Amino acid sequence: MISLIGTWVQQVTLSWIAYRVTGSAFMLGLVAFSGQIPMLVTMPLGGILADRFSKRNILLWTQVVEMAVAIILSVIAWHQRFNSWILVTSSVVLGVAGAMEMPTRQAFVTEIIHDRRVLSNAIALNSLTFNAARLLGPAVAGFTLAIFNEPACFAINAVSYIAAIYTLFTIHPNKPAKNRVSGSLREALEYVRQFAPARWLVTTVAITSICVSPFMTFMPVYAKDIFNGGPDLLGILLGASGGGALSAALFLASRKSLFGIGNRIILACLVGGIVSTAFAYNRLLTMALPLLFISGGTFILIVTSCNILLQSMVPEHLRGRVMALYTMSFIGMLPLGSLVYGSLAHHIGSVKPVFVIAGIISLWYGYVLIRVMPELTHQMQEPQGIKRIKML
Repeated sequence: MISLIGTWVQQVTLSWIAYRVTGSAFMLGLVAFSGQIPMLVTMPLGGILADRFSKRNILLWTQVVEMAVAIILSVIAWHQRFNSWILVTSSVVLGVAGAMEMPTRQAFVTEIIHDRRVLSNAIALNSLTFNAARLLGPAVAGFTLAIFNEPACFAINAVSYIAAIYTLFTIHPNKPAKNRVSGSLREALEYVRQFAPARWLVTTVAITSICVSPFMTFMPVYAKDIFNGGPDLLGILLGASGGGALSAALFLASRKSLFGIGNRIILACLVGGIVSTAFAYNRLLTMALPLLFISGGTFILIVTSCNILLQSMVPEHLRGRVMALYTMSFIGMLPLGSLVYGSLAHHIGSVKPVFVIAGIISLWYGYVLIRVMPELTHQMQEPQGIKRIKML
């Protein structure tokens, strides 16, 4: 959690610098795209490596690389040398490291729990850790930017990796992974293609990521131009979204069964669409904060619920690669949304209509899920004799 707080501090700072230096909504979208597009390009490699090699060692090396980038960014910020090229390049490098780390981290959870009956709780707690940092990180970033300076934000992130690296050194999996496989990504693709519930879960996460992309990309615009604030207000706005995400993760972590999870996914899609549309033209900060809270909650409710269901039924030998596909749909689709929405905002001359478009897509997909959910529930029986999972 300490390391993830540092990561959010750095992410918010990069976003703020991009808008401060360029003043362009398109550049905000481009920087987000540059950091997230490696998720689509190199994430499969991360999943393959997770199934072939020690997950703990992969995580250690990615932390070292990300720490080195944070140190370099701190030096660049100290000398005030930021430009568009540096912003894009650093985002790409961090994106590649994240592509190796994220599917490995997801699959690593199953190696360090002692009781498979609490797998869903463990996955939700993993999400809880991320979202607690998401709540605290933007707030820390906003106040650090306001009170200190940009180099301090990058330095905080660099130091925070010490906690992650130390923790990984102390963790030894309950059962060192056995049966290292040398299969290709095609096996995971075939599994997802042939098993309809898995296919729909991955698709749901991808659509949700596209719909939430404006909230991830354009908050600096709302903080600076619509609510007339600075980096401290940006931290508060992102913190409100993180608070909703944290609440949703706490709710899922406390659940003792998967009963009703399908209905919750549908409801979250519908509510998220309404919130996105309502947020678009709102100019009141007192309304923006609860809307962001709800948006963050619905997003995490969807992606974590899909994660729980997917990990509950995926065969062990495919776990790393299937979770790479999940993470590609979760994180990897954000850059497409960022680039498309950034271009739309640039041509339209406003970021507000893109929130309406995202809201309409979310509402439409929620309706689609209502139609297909009964059939998916019927098919929700895992291959190879694993027990049936109730979604409704």
